Amino acid sequence: MVYRRRENHGRTPPSSSYSKSPADSFLDLNFHDLAVRLGLADPSLLHPPQLNDNPKTYIANLPTEILSQIFIHCIPTDQFIVPSAIQAPMSLTQVCSHWRDVAFYTPDLWSSIHINYKDPVEDIPLTEAWLARSGTRPLSISLSVDFDERPQQHILDVLCRYSIRWKHVRFNFRHLFCPPMYHLDLAENAVPELSTFEFHARDVSNINTSQITRLLVTAPKLRELTWIDDLADTDMLLELPLHQLARLSLSMDHGTVDYVQLLHRCTNLEHIRITRPLSPGQAPDTPLFLSKLSSLNIPHDLLPMLDHLILPALKDVRIYTDGGVADRHAQTVPFGAFGAHPYLQHSQMYSVSHPSLHHNEDSNGATIPGTSVIPTDFWDPTPLLSLIERSGCAISALSINAYANEDAVLACLRTLSRSLVKLSIEGPLVGDKLFASLTIPNSGKERGDGRSVLCPILRDLNLETSIASSPGVLTRMVQSRSEAGALCPETQPALRLRLPDGHRDLEGLREIEGSAFKLTVIQRAQKRSHTVGPSGSRTRAGLFFRRKPCASR
Repeated sequence: MVYRRRENHGRTPPSSSYSKSPADSFLDLNFHDLAVRLGLADPSLLHPPQLNDNPKTYIANLPTEILSQIFIHCIPTDQFIVPSAIQAPMSLTQVCSHWRDVAFYTPDLWSSIHINYKDPVEDIPLTEAWLARSGTRPLSISLSVDFDERPQQHILDVLCRYSIRWKHVRFNFRHLFCPPMYHLDLAENAVPELSTFEFHARDVSNINTSQITRLLVTAPKLRELTWIDDLADTDMLLELPLHQLARLSLSMDHGTVDYVQLLHRCTNLEHIRITRPLSPGQAPDTPLFLSKLSSLNIPHDLLPMLDHLILPALKDVRIYTDGGVADRHAQTVPFGAFGAHPYLQHSQMYSVSHPSLHHNEDSNGATIPGTSVIPTDFWDPTPLLSLIERSGCAISALSINAYANEDAVLACLRTLSRSLVKLSIEGPLVGDKLFASLTIPNSGKERGDGRSVLCPILRDLNLETSIASSPGVLTRMVQSRSEAGALCPETQPALRLRLPDGHRDLEGLREIEGSAFKLTVIQRAQKRSHTVGPSGSRTRAGLFFRRKPCASR
């Protein structure tokens, strides 16, 4: 047998934990020589420090009140905290007995909780102990329950015992048909501080949502409501205390809702977000006047509803397409027909890509050569423009996340020109026409009055969309506004631009970036793989689910 000599490799230096301790460092000093160098008349005045065998860290010497405030800054910023042994507040209780005592007697650490209810043996004692430590603080509570057609009353009773301190509450209920499976009797007429409520229902019958509506009617301070229900209807929603609300968000998949009838009850509404479906209810004889509504978030195909409204305080408008612009109805066309299509009127003139479009695929997922999928449901801005003219409102923020051509965008900008401060375009194809219209002419810069300028006070421009522009056109627009801002900062604010990575003008835009112009580059996101599920629904990672209809509705 032959033995090979083991090679002698250099040893890795020890980590910092093996370095000399502070005590060893002090003992290596010659304090007599140090005293002489410092010029002390009597070297005996300098004594070696007396080292404590068990020195305390600085944080251990902090007063309890300061340590408590530090703990509060350690908790997650989420509105509803998920209990976890590896994050605050539970992780703070595992350091030492002193920290555990301080954490247990700091109520702000325990005033928020999200319960994903699955095991009553674990979840109920945890919830009881958590809320018992919250003292008298207002509570933010989130509960997610899959009833699976079985009663789950115990966890609801635990939460309802603290209802007098509810501030923000979110319930997520699933699989709850008939008959009634729960009640909220302990909380009814005992929610004096409840201001925000979210209800997410999936496969839940009307008879099992009436408990929620009865509870909310007894909440005098309720101002914000989010109601996401796959089978909601107008009659059920009319039972809610709509007259109290300042903010309302409604979303449903299969029910029918007459939004105009609902809005008639929302006399104090300031913000609304709604999604389809829309019931073809009878139009009111006179437009509905909502004096406080300042924010509107609505799908583009519900815009005809605006014909029945007058909104004098409206300032913020977001128009969107459900599911994003890439997931809506589309048609397949050959590349040769692009020039005739209103959405792709620039594509023959410029060699650019269109991120909002996707190629047509065969049954195996392969791209069909020579074809592309383009949208068929374009946004018509006429109802919005009529609403603005009828209401006399000044829109300061506009977001368009729907299919539209450049002319539709320009029509909006001309109407909103004097008041528009923020513009976000995430769907329409834009190019030279838009950028040329936003360019400030030299005469406008010299006068500094902005009278001949489109959107003279525009400050934020987000172009997270397809851009088909000639080289330098976007740069000239930005440069004209940055120069005008430098000359007349009182009338021409600095421009902040968000632009997708890869645009041909990026290099030139970076050169002119300064105090009057700030550029943010949007990095390209990785494309997610989608498959087509039943009924043509696009799903991710090949997974899909279908919500079963409820017979009780």
